[in-house]
Amino acid sequence: MFCTNANAEIKSALKQFDRYVNTHVETALQITTALKNMLSSPAADIITAIIPGTVDDVLRTQLLNALNKITEALSIVDSCKQFTDLNDKLKCFVQQLSQRDPQLQDAVLLKLSSLLAAELDGQKLKQSLYDLYTQAKYVTASN
Repeated sequence: MFCTNANAEIKSALKQFDRYVNTHVETALQITTALKNMLSSPAADIITAIIPGTVDDVLRTQLLNALNKITEALSIVDSCKQFTDLNDKLKCFVQQLSQRDPQLQDAVLLKLSSLLAAELDGQKLKQSLYDLYTQAKYVTASN
């Protein structure tokens, strides 16, 4: 009963958020879901595999810049920082992430989603709000 009420309250709160932020969170979650899928079967060209083909060139450029910045900030090992090519950096990131506990994998990917959403939105809000919104969106999508 409590979970049903809490889930309804979360969905209600999500509806109040700006649609633009919502779009960015959905895009960020698509990317991290694709990265999560690669943990079990890596792709040769990660960038092509994770960025939805429906995004326009401006958004694609924003995503590439954000991914480059964020994966370096979230690098779980220093060895990934040596790569300058984003595809190589992402391969290293996925490879290192695949060696971690599944709960840590989910936590890192969720934080990656949140940081991507903030970057795409121009960081108009506090990071904690992007964290909260991304977590809520992830939870409601999973149920």
